[in-house]
Amino acid sequence: MSQTHEKIFDFEEGKYLHLWPLPEVAGINQDYDADENYPGFFLIGTYGIGEACAIETETGNIYTIPFIGDIPDNATYIGSTLEDLLVYLQDPW
Repeated sequence: MSQTHEKIFDFEEGKYLHLWPLPEVAGINQDYDADENYPGFFLIGTYGIGEACAIETETGNIYTIPFIGDIPDNATYIGSTLEDLLVYLQDPW
């Protein structure tokens, strides 16, 4: 991924992954009050169904988490790499 540009991956069935531009990620986390609303996670993007893609700050693992809900109770472990996230999003709904 470019250091300055966002990246959007398109998948079948209208699914996509939108990784936010690196220079904007910290500001987006501030806008979402991530420290308060998503403790232990750093948001990196979304895949368009009301959920964020996030990195767990303690482990570096990748999760999806709802923009609204109980965190970490509703966090879904995806894997340890961005590739794991891409594979997860290629699965049918």
